Amino acid sequence: MLPPVDFYILHSRVWQAKEHLACQLADKAWHQNYRIYIHTDSITTAQRLDVNLWAFNAESFLPHDIFHPPNSLQTPIQIGYSSQKCENANVLINLTESVPPFFEQFERIADIVGDTGREAGRNRYRFYRDRNHVLRVHQLNR
Repeated sequence: MLPPVDFYILHSRVWQAKEHLACQLADKAWHQNYRIYIHTDSITTAQRLDVNLWAFNAESFLPHDIFHPPNSLQTPIQIGYSSQKCENANVLINLTESVPPFFEQFERIADIVGDTGREAGRNRYRFYRDRNHVLRVHQLNR
């Protein structure tokens, strides 16, 4: 069965909006007992997201780590930036401009599209549509 893909279209000029939304989605998924892999474009973005997850909610803790195979701690939320797939995760949160090569291993996919990546987001949408994934689009004004 193909994983459904939720596209979150952000209408915001704030560059941190994508990362903040990723934190919100990870928080929600973790509280629903999912294991999450957040795919970023670089170690710099992964490290920034790591800091954001620590500070995201002062009233709760989101157990996370930057994904370093094969020695990853396998915390419920992993943040990665390479083409190596993260085993044991059920939800993919994609913050990159492309479809990760390991997307099929997940039960659910959340793809976040910011103002600066609209065309790349359309390409990812077409990619999933052409493979008959169930697609949902969420328009968010922030």
